[in-house]
Amino acid sequence: MALDTTDEEQIETLKNWWKDNGTSLLAGVLVVMALLFGVREWESSQNATAGQASDLYQQLAQMAVANVGVVVSEDDLLAAQGVYSQLKDQYASSIYTRFAALVMGKFHADKGALDEAAVELQWVLDNPGLGLMQKADEELFIVARQRLARVKLGLGDAQAALDLLRSGDSSSFVASYADTEGDALLQLGDIEGAKAAYQKALAANTDGNPAVLKLKLQDLGVSALETP
Repeated sequence: MALDTTDEEQIETLKNWWKDNGTSLLAGVLVVMALLFGVREWESSQNATAGQASDLYQQLAQMAVANVGVVVSEDDLLAAQGVYSQLKDQYASSIYTRFAALVMGKFHADKGALDEAAVELQWVLDNPGLGLMQKADEELFIVARQRLARVKLGLGDAQAALDLLRSGDSSSFVASYADTEGDALLQLGDIEGAKAAYQKALAANTDGNPAVLKLKLQDLGVSALETP
């Protein structure tokens, strides 16, 4: 059956369109396919990486549990440092490496190595990214800021501690943040500010032991009847 002029024109138009656009269209399809394949490969790689990083972190966690209530020994600290170095070298974007930095910060702080503790805690705050636009939950950074503030206080830098405490949302850590803020203000000579911070901490302290906070307030001249 012969094609009429209109059909021939439409076929010719289609041929010309494919000639002009077919290569770029095919390239676009290939790019999309490559991206999909790449994402799947990345997810598979991430799952494997997470498992390996988790195994290393568990070694650190076991050391932390074994040293609860005691200062970590030099041998354990050296072993922990080896595991942690492997995590940072091979799995720098893993959430487990951030948890490990908190553990190492505690180990150093317990031994009085406050400068080393500050380095690890600051690393957590400076490296929020976990790869491919992911970020750790804010709670991790809240804990890291509060611990780093305590370390800064130990180093005699109360203003740096105060700046850290006020640089972000304290969320469900109101009591511990306010307590540390009171210590910082007291170190800076702001007695009234310290009183207010301790009273805030005491009011928010629903599950801890309020005795220490009450003693701090009494040392500042606040009677037991004035405490919440």
